[in-house]
Amino acid sequence: MADGSTKRSVLVVGMGSIGRRHTRILRELGVSDIRACDTSAERLDAARQDFGIAETYASFEEALRSRPQAVFVCSPTALHVEQALAALAAGADVFIEKPLSTSLGGIEQLEAAARTPPSAILPPLQRGGRGGVVMVGHCFRFHEGLLRAKKMIEQGRIGRLVSIRCMVGEYIPDVMPSYKTMYISQYSGAYELMHEIDLALWFANQAPDRVIAIDGSASDVGMRSPDLVEAVIRFGERLVASVHLDFFQRARRRQTELIGTQGTIIVEFARWDRCVLSVYEASTGEWVVQEITTDRDDLFRAEDGAFLAACAARTVPPVTIADGRLAVSVMLAAQESSASGSSVAPR
Repeated sequence: MADGSTKRSVLVVGMGSIGRRHTRILRELGVSDIRACDTSAERLDAARQDFGIAETYASFEEALRSRPQAVFVCSPTALHVEQALAALAAGADVFIEKPLSTSLGGIEQLEAAARTPPSAILPPLQRGGRGGVVMVGHCFRFHEGLLRAKKMIEQGRIGRLVSIRCMVGEYIPDVMPSYKTMYISQYSGAYELMHEIDLALWFANQAPDRVIAIDGSASDVGMRSPDLVEAVIRFGERLVASVHLDFFQRARRRQTELIGTQGTIIVEFARWDRCVLSVYEASTGEWVVQEITTDRDDLFRAEDGAFLAACAARTVPPVTIADGRLAVSVMLAAQESSASGSSVAPR
């Protein structure tokens, strides 16, 4: 990257699988000053050995005192907003892994902090008087097949979008062997797969007004949190999305269907190395199928590169706090709907 965006210090908080992935991608993009923070001494040792990281911290507060210019928050979801606020106060730009939070608490404060320059008590960074850049990590917005589908919709290839169907299922014992001891098994469950909620919102490109859902621990994987979510999201009277999330399908599946007044688009990528994009247009009366070669890291290269570029240019990132907040509000509405048996308006 020749725009100088990699000439900055980056702190990665949380060296689990996603933190390690971002660390590796940042190295590939040319970021040389990467620091790591984790409460696990074993994970910090691995960060030093695997990525050659010299500066490691067991304390988040101590890590912030090293004055990183950017912070990647890859810690458990319940800590995201709190740590992002602290990073902004320390003068850093912030990338927050999805979901943005487990609640709406603190998100307004986070938005305000992103608009406010760092505390005058701290040595100022080169910000031109502006607040910090904050981006939320909904990486599937950078997937080649989904980007092509989005462009087709914007071009009017399938007419007006009427129905969105997003589905993902995978077997959590294979994906996360230690899931029973992780936060994902305690409070987030299948909602951790909320990329599909975000994709429904991204394709709809409008605010939803009602959500009705059912969730629960329906399989035998032994999670306390829901391993199944079925949700319907209404966008006014003329567009509806359905979202299926599960952590028990033995054959991994991921599919997005976009049904319009003049055609249908299906994006299927159960495998990370291949995506199948199928398009039916009423004007031709035929299905056209494209097979796209992909790499899982492509999503993260594009995502991390976009964040670094926004930091360097001091521009609004492609996925904002507001985008992350909306996905969380729909997730919370789905949880409330499942508990109450009634449809819920996202807040």
